[in-house]
Amino acid sequence: MIRCLAIASLVVGSLSVLGEWFALDLPSVSWFFEMGPVFGWMGSLTLLLGGIAALVFLPATVKWTPVTLQRFRRFRSIRRGWWSLLLLAALVLLALLDHSLVGKRALIVKQGGSWYFPAFVKQRYPEKTFSGKGEAETDYRQLKERLRRENRGGFVLMPPVPWDPVLDSDDRQTVNLALRDGLLYRPGDDRPYSGRALRYYTGNLTAKHTDARIRRGLPDGEWLGYAPDGGLAVRATYRAGEKVREEFTGEMGPGAFASAATTDWNVVLYPAIPPMWKAGHYLGTDSRGWDVLAQMYGGWQLNLKAILIYLTLTYGLGVVIGTLMGFWGGWFDLLFQRIIEILENLPFLYIVMIVVGVVGVANMNLPLLLGVICVFSWTGLTYTMRALSYKEKERDYIAAVRLQGAGTFRIVTRYLVPNVLATLVTLIPFSVVGIITSLTALAFVGFGLPETHAQWGVLFDDGLNHLSAGWITISMFAIMVIILLLVTFVGEALREAFDPKKFTTYQ
Repeated sequence: MIRCLAIASLVVGSLSVLGEWFALDLPSVSWFFEMGPVFGWMGSLTLLLGGIAALVFLPATVKWTPVTLQRFRRFRSIRRGWWSLLLLAALVLLALLDHSLVGKRALIVKQGGSWYFPAFVKQRYPEKTFSGKGEAETDYRQLKERLRRENRGGFVLMPPVPWDPVLDSDDRQTVNLALRDGLLYRPGDDRPYSGRALRYYTGNLTAKHTDARIRRGLPDGEWLGYAPDGGLAVRATYRAGEKVREEFTGEMGPGAFASAATTDWNVVLYPAIPPMWKAGHYLGTDSRGWDVLAQMYGGWQLNLKAILIYLTLTYGLGVVIGTLMGFWGGWFDLLFQRIIEILENLPFLYIVMIVVGVVGVANMNLPLLLGVICVFSWTGLTYTMRALSYKEKERDYIAAVRLQGAGTFRIVTRYLVPNVLATLVTLIPFSVVGIITSLTALAFVGFGLPETHAQWGVLFDDGLNHLSAGWITISMFAIMVIILLLVTFVGEALREAFDPKKFTTYQ
């Protein structure tokens, strides 16, 4: 197991460095450098050096004790916790697919015998690369539709969710009205449609043919017709589907206007847009036109990054300081007790809000925000580690290794911490719940990260401000409850499986 983890660390670190060197945008591996070049190089080098050190200095396998193996079997027998862990692992694997699963850049583009992979390189292809005009980056969703219409053999393969989590707005979408029993309905609606509806010329989908007011499925009110060049051709008035007035302006003759080939009646949808499978909005959009599912996916990725950094910093500080407080005692214990008391009496939320206010939301990044949170989060773990260290250091096995000449570092790392590992394992899931809810709450009150990061709290806030777009709040509430329940089930199962009272004798 240790050898596999070491090899995985080397592979990820190497891919991160090679991706930065060759300007590749590899899924998940590019996360290190997305947080800044300093964090990227430090993270990559840490993975490389850690992998090498593990291969050189650590044993190839872990020799689990019979009690530990019994705990693992007990955890697996708790079906709720075991299946929750498998579902969480599946969600983590989905998050690691990154922009190959959710993103606006095409996975593969083939045109004119040339192959391109826009999603996996940092190079941004302008429109003229694909026979377009201008230097702006190619809109691959439009390119896909254009190649499909031209039918010249090229194709575009988009991710399953063809929208970026942030800064990718869909300003408008259209749906075709269906004619049932002489009345116009929106797809999926039981009531006849009321509102404005448009028809376009078949040969020019940007030129309006008709702009009419519909009431209860029938034309009612002003009715406007246009020539292909955009000029007003006819103005009419309807009452409950009956024409009461019509006036042609001369831009287009009545016969030509009536015989023109047009599309079906279309309705323009502006954000927030309800779920639309045709457009790839499987859970709709928010009030800014950003895809809800893409934002939920990006928010889950952000939470995973935060969990990794938060657990590393919090448990690293808490375990080291708490263990030494209990093992050394004396002035070291008293000093850190006073420091912990000061930190715990500071208002955590107010401090975070002050820091964010001083730095500015636009200048915040994930490592900085988590650094502020971790300053106040490691203190609670020290109490547990201090108490366990006080108890364990009086055990016979600690006295035995002391007599053999072992130093503090060896005693703590080789004997003391491994024997209290069961308690740490049971605490981790509840720490995960804590950091997810903290980030969501901070984003909800406006003291989170800038809009370049997908955040669940921002979606919650948008859903509460637009209650008529119920799909926003319902989607976010559902995913939040599911994730927190899965993590909590795993935590409860671990706590039960690692309970020492259940294994006082071998079975």
